[in-house]
Amino acid sequence: MGVSISFSTYLLAADESKQLVAEIPAIQHSHIDHSKIVDVNVEDVNVEDVAVDDIKQLETIVVTTRRREEKAKDVPTPMSILNAKTLESLRLSRVEDLQQALPSLNVAFQNPRQSSIAIRGLGNNPASDGLEASVGIYLDNVYLGRPGMAVFDILDIAQLELLRGPQGTLFGKNTTAGLLNITSKAPSFYPDHTVEISAGDRNYVQAKGSLSNALTETVAGRFSFYKTMQDGFIENIYQPHSAKLNDIDRQGLRGQLLWQPNDRFNLRWIADYHEEDDQQGTTLLYNIGPSFHHPLYGENYNRYLDNTAQAGAESTNLLYKDLKIASDSPKRMQVDQGGSSVEANWILESGKKLTAISAYRFWNFTPTNHDNTSADAIRNNGVSVKDKQYSQELRLSSAKNNMWEWVTGLYYFQQNLKNHSYTIYGNQADAFSLYHNAALRPAIENGTANILNNRESHGYGYVDSKSYAIFGQGTWHATAQIDLTAGARLTYEDKEGRVNRLAPTGGTPTDFQTVLNNQIGAYDSGVLKLSNTSYSGLLTASYKLNPNNLFYATYSHGEKSGGFNLAVATAPTAGADSLKVNPEKADNYEVGLKQTLWNNRLQLNSNVFWIDVKDYQTTGMQQVESSVVSILGNAGKVRSRGVEIDATLRPIKGLAVNVNASWNDAKYTQYQGAPAAATLAIPSGINYQDLTGQRVYGVPAWVANLNFHYDFELKNSWQPYIAGGYAWRDWAYGNLDNSEESKIKAYGILNAKIGAIYNIGDHQLDFSIWAQNLTDQSYVSNVNSGQNGVLFATLGQPRTIGATLKVTF
Repeated sequence: MGVSISFSTYLLAADESKQLVAEIPAIQHSHIDHSKIVDVNVEDVNVEDVAVDDIKQLETIVVTTRRREEKAKDVPTPMSILNAKTLESLRLSRVEDLQQALPSLNVAFQNPRQSSIAIRGLGNNPASDGLEASVGIYLDNVYLGRPGMAVFDILDIAQLELLRGPQGTLFGKNTTAGLLNITSKAPSFYPDHTVEISAGDRNYVQAKGSLSNALTETVAGRFSFYKTMQDGFIENIYQPHSAKLNDIDRQGLRGQLLWQPNDRFNLRWIADYHEEDDQQGTTLLYNIGPSFHHPLYGENYNRYLDNTAQAGAESTNLLYKDLKIASDSPKRMQVDQGGSSVEANWILESGKKLTAISAYRFWNFTPTNHDNTSADAIRNNGVSVKDKQYSQELRLSSAKNNMWEWVTGLYYFQQNLKNHSYTIYGNQADAFSLYHNAALRPAIENGTANILNNRESHGYGYVDSKSYAIFGQGTWHATAQIDLTAGARLTYEDKEGRVNRLAPTGGTPTDFQTVLNNQIGAYDSGVLKLSNTSYSGLLTASYKLNPNNLFYATYSHGEKSGGFNLAVATAPTAGADSLKVNPEKADNYEVGLKQTLWNNRLQLNSNVFWIDVKDYQTTGMQQVESSVVSILGNAGKVRSRGVEIDATLRPIKGLAVNVNASWNDAKYTQYQGAPAAATLAIPSGINYQDLTGQRVYGVPAWVANLNFHYDFELKNSWQPYIAGGYAWRDWAYGNLDNSEESKIKAYGILNAKIGAIYNIGDHQLDFSIWAQNLTDQSYVSNVNSGQNGVLFATLGQPRTIGATLKVTF
């Protein structure tokens, strides 16, 4: 990140160090540990007169969300911030865990491709290869074009910021819901080394570390790494001696160089690489679909049970709480990704700052899936993805000015994505997929149908995107108390895509060729094109009631580009244009209050918001006749409104507490063409429903989080501490069709940690014992539709108890 701070002294938090004032060289535009800055004018402090017991104030947090360095409490934007110490205390090492500490955030995770991040109920778009996210993710000022690019261990992080509401006027890509801004620690010109090893339940082992120091007088380096392994917790009873599923095996590294020849120029180069090869994403049976009176097949007919029994499956009614499946095929996923970026900052003679950021990233995902049964029906299916992106940003910001400050710039983004969808059918595929069809049933029973049996289907898609933008934002300091901010962004985007499913191969000749063609016949959409010009804007008025209270009101408009459904779906009957998705547009209104109370021991941020979204982009799976097809389209209109509160408190020496909560009322105000639930579609053949007035799926109405960290008195070089957190989430619909069967129940997660730091001169030894999900709460993180009307669930991690040894030197 382009954090630009110049200072010669800073005051460490008394609870973190007994050395109150530390002289360090002035380093222009370098990264610092924001968690150690206290809002005190050190020029007015006499170290000898300050008692350690008297300093209980909150640390000042510096952010660059408006592309200049500001105290977070002075920025009229709803945001939540996690620093390195908080992430470590709560052991939040993955993006999917962040919802345990942040309000209005929802992370749906099955695997790196089928993952999504939503803010205020907007952004539930997993597995949309031809669609961009409503929530932008930025890593060191670089936009990540796929949500899966952020699915790795959060490595060596300095600060993480969640910004809510449209953020198009200053950040690279238009986002209608908000963004997650991740800043890694920069190279330092002094020794800054940490190495740690952790071990816990289910053979959990994690090793990670970071080494940083000056290489020359003007060049500093940093090298970080991690390796994480853990056995799974789902038993495959069909192969009882195999390793348990949902294991973890991932690793990565990051290298950095910072060149700072003088106080007016610095250049930071970053390169990273990550890989994962494990059985993450294993799903469990959540609901077996409707049972009803069938006119031909009798009472209590259930398509899933009937079809799988005919296909020879055993133990087909193992529900998710059993933590068991019976599968004859492997399930696996492989990911490799990485990239490089160069950020240069110049301070011009006029005091203006020029920033240039060039970046390249790639992301490759390959899954191995199955039908979750012991039947030889589907031996392998999935969608592999190869994605690469290039971005270039050029930004100019004004010098510090008491009247007017501004930022303007140009942005270019290019993304090239290819996917390969495939299904390898076994010799019982006809029974599994088509046995419910009365006309086909006799031929399937006597084994003469030969429609899908032992065939293969392969499809290929691509989307090439180019985005060009010019943006600017300025703040007029009208008075000492009043600021007026306006921003705008003009974006032009050009996209091209194609979907091509080849004719099936393998199998034997069939008398039901029409059925075969309808199921997996050849289809070519031809070249699809989209281009549009979009506008983003921001108007904010803020008023300082006094130095410790800031009131603000904001209107912002954001637009997210359209895209393509890179699956055949219903295109053979509905036409290729049905694969196109219109842009999403959001109008956001909010008012907020940021308060610093109790002698700077309480920071209380609160706001209310109302967002109207037109052409909300949705994605999901839908049962259409004998197949489950990918649905990607526009839901018409959505309204999201709510309240958010975020409070940080230091009531006594050594204790820091954060409490945050949100109420979110997100509903479809117009959605007539929603997919029907299997409970309706299978018995009646009705494939669509009207969800107008219903809740947006994946959105809990209430979210509340409580986290704390307490440092005991430092004695004989030992400082014990305890930390913990509780995260509670209300129920939510788990699927786009809002079926009762897909509901994700409310749940709470309790984490705890106890440890001690031993100071050895300038070095530290930190040993801790911790528990994640201490009460072993069984909870569902994601629900998706499967064939024959079933629902599958992805479960969160069960209880893990472990220990960590960390050395800082």
